[in-house]
Amino acid sequence: MAVGLLVSGTALVWFSWGVEWNELMAELRAIRVAWVVLAALILLGEFAIRTMRWQVLLRPLGMRARLRDLFAAQVIGAAANILLPLRAGEIAKPLVAARRTKNPIAAVFATSVMERVYDLLGMVFVLVLMVTVLPRSDASLPESERILVSNLKLYGSLLGLAATAAMVTFFALATRRVAARRTFAMLAGIAPAPLRDRLMRLFDGFVAGLGNTRDPKGLAQAGLLSILLWFNGAVAIWCLFKAFSMILPFGAACFTGVAIALTVALPQAPGFVGVFHLAIEKTLVLWGQPVQRAKGFAIVFWAISFLPVLTVGLGAMWREGLSLRSLRHAPKTPPPKQQP
Repeated sequence: MAVGLLVSGTALVWFSWGVEWNELMAELRAIRVAWVVLAALILLGEFAIRTMRWQVLLRPLGMRARLRDLFAAQVIGAAANILLPLRAGEIAKPLVAARRTKNPIAAVFATSVMERVYDLLGMVFVLVLMVTVLPRSDASLPESERILVSNLKLYGSLLGLAATAAMVTFFALATRRVAARRTFAMLAGIAPAPLRDRLMRLFDGFVAGLGNTRDPKGLAQAGLLSILLWFNGAVAIWCLFKAFSMILPFGAACFTGVAIALTVALPQAPGFVGVFHLAIEKTLVLWGQPVQRAKGFAIVFWAISFLPVLTVGLGAMWREGLSLRSLRHAPKTPPPKQQP
């Protein structure tokens, strides 16, 4: 928590240091509100897509869950992630889902692994789309733009290859469980007994979360929903470009979406304040946008990314009879053991 506060505080000071308030306010007054509202609605729709994907991931585990129950768990988890430290929403979400669906929390918790795997798939899609739609780096472009396009294509391709390799590894573990567990047990054998047992529990929970790989239809459905999820985020960013009258290619929206995903994974204070803003500013400056416009975009994008879902999540939390205190001290149930 201390590291997160330090990182966020440093980033917030850095972001605020160069603010020219008159210019910033002029940029905010000039935005087209209709595009902002559309972007906010698209971003809120992300949680509906995540809910449908979660329902698919629960199916191989023999769990039937209504979409409205899973949606409530999604938005409550998102609200907890915004307001509480240490990604408390990752515990709150399965807790609420288990309570609503009458399923064991450990089994619900295991599907979080598969959600991250499918998020990798969506990120790969967005990176491929970015590389595809970026303009060709030909002599007609200024030298700075040629360098930018070339670097984005290079590093986007490398990141996409790394994510693809990770997905292949995950699915290999899911399809060759006995051999994978035996190999992992040999590697974990060098650790002290308490740590070794914990590592094996983590491994078993990880593999349990890959249960969707036994359902080819579910595999395809979850994959398509993941692609739609990440495309949805890129469209929202593109709409916000329109709100700020930024003339940028759709590839810039894809790149910004990936930058955000990597940014929110860093240790930081609740609310993603500071790091989120600084990352968006530097990303847009990289695309040649004026600094004050980039700062204004970062502020508005943070607001529409978190405030609507926070409002919906707190409302769902109230209806559920939960409080932030109860979620903060929720039992951190470990993933279930799985026999090889």
